[in-house]
Order: sequence, then C-alpha cells, then structure tokens
Amino acid sequence: RSDDRLDCKDGISLLSLKHHIMLTYMQSLALVSARRVVGHSLAVRTQPAEPYSSAERSSRGSEPGDLVDSMIEGRIALEKINILEGRMRYQIEKLVRLAEEPEKSTNVADDPLAFRPNPQNLVDAQDDDSDAESVASKASSSGDKDQIYRPPRLAPMPYNPTTSKEKRASKRTALPPPTALRALADPAQPHAESTSGLGTTPSLQSARARYLNRLTNYEEENFTRVVMKKRDALRRVRDEEDMALGADLSDPRRGGKNRRRGGLEDEFGDVLKDAERVGGAGDAYEELRQRGKKRSLLERSRARRGDVADDDEGERPGKKRKTRFELAAKSVGKRMRKQGKKA
Repeated sequence: RSDDRLDCKDGISLLSLKHHIMLTYMQSLALVSARRVVGHSLAVRTQPAEPYSSAERSSRGSEPGDLVDSMIEGRIALEKINILEGRMRYQIEKLVRLAEEPEKSTNVADDPLAFRPNPQNLVDAQDDDSDAESVASKASSSGDKDQIYRPPRLAPMPYNPTTSKEKRASKRTALPPPTALRALADPAQPHAESTSGLGTTPSLQSARARYLNRLTNYEEENFTRVVMKKRDALRRVRDEEDMALGADLSDPRRGGKNRRRGGLEDEFGDVLKDAERVGGAGDAYEELRQRGKKRSLLERSRARRGDVADDDEGERPGKKRKTRFELAAKSVGKRMRKQGKKA
C-alpha cells in the first residue's frame, strides 16, 4: 500500500517498532504451531549470510527453524525496547495526553520543562528607546501586565489559601493541659488522671529520677548491671523504693539520718512514730501487728503489774518514758501556744 504512514526511510519510531515486532512474533508463533501439527522438523532453517546488525541483511526463509530464530530475535528486541521505554516514559505519556486531548489548551505552568532559561532574554537591546517602546507595546497589548518584575518559578507549586474563619478557628483551639499530655505520653501510668497523692509524678521531674530511669533502661537493653560502690548501690535501692512509693527525689528534706520518705511512710508517719523502738531499731509494722494480737495471761499480768508500779510515783524513782507520738504532740502544742501569745 502507498501510504505516507508506512514510509520508514527516516527510521522507525520506538512505539511503531514495538508493535511491528509484536505482530511478527505472533505470526511466527502461529506458523510454528501449524508446522508442529503437520509434523515438520524445527531443525530445518536457512540462515542469511549478513549479520543481524547489518542494514542490508536479507530476510530469513520460511522453514520452521527460521520461524523459531525470528521469534528469538523478536523476544530480545522487545526486552531492549522495555528498557528504552522506561527511560522515555515522560515523553511518551506527554505525547499520549496531547493525542487524547487535542482541543484542550495546555497550561505552560504545569509543564516542568517550560521553565528552562530563555537565551533571548539575555540579549541586551541596542538603545533604551527601543526597550521603552517594547515595554509600552507589551503593556498595551496585555492589560494584566503591571510592569513589575516577577522572577520565574522553578517548579509549579499549588497554593491553598486559608480563609479568615479557619484562622480564627485555629486560634480559638485551646492547648491541652500538661496532665493530659503526660497521660497521652505514658498511658501505662495508673494514676495519671489524679492531681494529688500518689497520682502525681514528681519523682519523674527531678534530675536524680531521670538518671535512675536512664540507668535502668541501659541495663535492660544491654542485659548487664552497672558496677558501682556499695554506698551508691544502697542509695540507688533507697531512691528507687521512694520513687515507687511516689516520693519527690528533689525534696531537700530527704537528706540526712532523719530524712523524709515518700508514699506509705509519709502518709502513716504519725502512726509509725507511736511504736516504741529501742534506738530506732526494729520493724514498726511488725511491732504494731504484735500489739493488735491478743496476749497471753502471763503477759497481761506483767503489763498490769507495770501499770500499777507506774501509778505509784513514790515507789518508783524515775518517770515513765514518753513515746515519740507524745513528744511530737507536746512540741506541736508548745509551738501553738507561742503563736497564740504572739498574736
């Protein structure tokens, strides 16, 4: 057929070559299947003398072996075309869009290749009068030109302006309180919603608590124990117990012999002070538990005998020893009386 579309004197395009090779491959496959049904051998072939890359290479024969060789060549050519097609995907998609939408005017701002430098803009004019005339003619031709220099955009960027209502709504949104932030950050806290007592987390706000937390995480991640002195190890155990009970490690009253502990000892300090311990030794919990139990007849008789001896001040030379609770109550009473006199 004499058709201009079949004129390939300047070469075949990539897409046309792909379609022609695919059509030839399907024809060869159908012919090979027919030859196999008839019973012909695939070993019979007529190879051309010229190499495959030669432009003057003669066509293959019509034997079954020639059809198999042509299918192999077509398969290799299709694999090479897929690589080239991946590199030229942008140009191909652009041409396909132009072919599908011929009537739609293309927007230059949407094309990244439209922002290339224009060498004509770098050429200086010969005189200023010609520049003024060209600017005036451009301004008169287009009404939207205001003679203000605007640098070219490097890439198209979408602009989504926010309305004034959205801005006011974003400003009115209140920030969440710190307690809610702590609850969201660590939902495993059992008392994160509380505001007093054990619910607060002051132990995590001191530098000592943060150091102990980092030390524990390091030991758990590396499956090892940090070697330290016996004094530091005892202090670490004591501070971890106070943190578990909700004590504040940054409290200055914690230092020294009579340091203030947190948690249960802080809540029931007055009750524990009532227990009589010789030299501060012994377990106050065990002593209070033994007091609650029913004593034997001999122990009760000895206790009654001691009470009778205490009531008789003439027979006993010394006074009865007061408990810690009584001493603390006495000191508080003295302070209250002094404040009353000053007032």
